[in-house]
Amino acid sequence: MENDGKNESSTIKEVVIKDKSGNDFKMIEVDGVNLMPVEKLVGTTPEVHFKRIKDLKMRDDDVMICAYLKAGTHWIWEVTQMLRTQSTEYNKQIKEKQMLEFGKLDEIDQEPSPRLLNSHLWPRHLPTEMFSKKTKIIYLLRNPKDTIVSYFFHVNGIDVALKYYGNMRDFVDMSLYKTIPFGTWYDYVLEWEKFFETTENPFYQFTYEDMHENPIEHVKGLAKFLDLPASDELCKAIVEACSFKKLKKANEEIKDDFFKDEWKEGLSVYRKGKVGDWKNWLTVAESESFDKVTEEKLKNSKLKVKYA
Repeated sequence: MENDGKNESSTIKEVVIKDKSGNDFKMIEVDGVNLMPVEKLVGTTPEVHFKRIKDLKMRDDDVMICAYLKAGTHWIWEVTQMLRTQSTEYNKQIKEKQMLEFGKLDEIDQEPSPRLLNSHLWPRHLPTEMFSKKTKIIYLLRNPKDTIVSYFFHVNGIDVALKYYGNMRDFVDMSLYKTIPFGTWYDYVLEWEKFFETTENPFYQFTYEDMHENPIEHVKGLAKFLDLPASDELCKAIVEACSFKKLKKANEEIKDDFFKDEWKEGLSVYRKGKVGDWKNWLTVAESESFDKVTEEKLKNSKLKVKYA
């Protein structure tokens, strides 16, 4: 659903979803999509915050990275920042500083150009001017099994903030048959597929799995999409600098990570960064449930799910 250009207030309400073991997961529903509570992070009410997102003034050189949670947004944000600076120096910011749903919008508005905004929101939630200004969009997709396994460990790692205490089995069931914050993976990707069929926004779409398999190819692709020079040497250097181990180390030693206190001791947003880790966590029955739901939900879609 494309933003219709009207700056109407979002419809917001608090909701509580129970998993199959009876654990509560408190969320907020924004324009028909369940999201994580944001008030603690943004310092204002959800009603004010999400209206300000829609009203955000966009600049001609803004770029927006959009993806479902745990799809590799941190990775691509760092790669793109390095392409913009034509160096492998790590930006001291974390991407959340320019993240619409969890960032402070007055600070985002004051960020120097060019901004590299990012979001897990649906098209319906995004700034109206993104569409009138035809902002460039980088869209990343990751297979649902790895996504949900990684998402569970993210939620579990910051459970003090989210206060959800279900186990992997409960979370997988919710992700397939109920809902989780930011909606189900299936509803999210189908909404974006519909959006891309009609949008006039330029977009670069690729998968987490392809980025793992062909990182230099996609660094070059991103550079071309963003009209940036990219020598073979620079692309190779960026791929190396943005390896999982180096990004995790940079996050620990260089980044101004104001989310550190949200995590349990020894944990961070960087967990494994692998393709296929779902095989270590999902039962055969759960994997088959994913396959069945994927076949049903994507039966009329052109999306192809890659697991390796």
